[in-house]
Amino acid sequence: FKSTDGGGSWSRTGLTSIYYVLSLAIDRQTPTTLYAGTFFDRDRGVRGVYKSIDGGTSWSAANVGLPNARVYALAVEPLMPSTLYAGTQGGGVFSSIDGGTTWSAINTGLTDLFVNALAIDPQTPSILYAGTAGGGVFKSTDAGGTWSALNIGLNDLSVNALAIDPQTPTTLYAGTGTGVFALQQAAQP
Repeated sequence: FKSTDGGGSWSRTGLTSIYYVLSLAIDRQTPTTLYAGTFFDRDRGVRGVYKSIDGGTSWSAANVGLPNARVYALAVEPLMPSTLYAGTQGGGVFSSIDGGTTWSAINTGLTDLFVNALAIDPQTPSILYAGTAGGGVFKSTDAGGTWSALNIGLNDLSVNALAIDPQTPTTLYAGTGTGVFALQQAAQP
């Protein structure tokens, strides 16, 4: 659904055959381009990513290279919006450098492939975070090339949401089943 009046009223978009939309992401440079991570397409039996370039009026599958998996998280690189990331259930993290046309797995070092949340550092977009279903938070400093666990002080390793402080991106918040945790990291050299 889409609202053009701040939530006062809603209208259905062209994505009508999907049972569940699990995630949404928008291209901040071209706001009429958006992506939907889905659970199931009842017409085609496909799970994955759908893309709209006309503000949600029409949608097309953008799944080449993605497994037939639920897409719980989507993130669009703010400075280079043709680069985006998808967090999947059981397949880990995938990246696309061509606006969702094709996808590649980027899971080196990621020990939990059930990815519930993704976040991109707004000041250094090559820094990514992935929140997993049981492995906690993972960090990549090379645009997903490699990942390492970042769980000191995190006593609930099921991470459902991530948020980065836009003014101080070394502060990361993780939403879990037992509350919100804050991680303050040293600034990048």
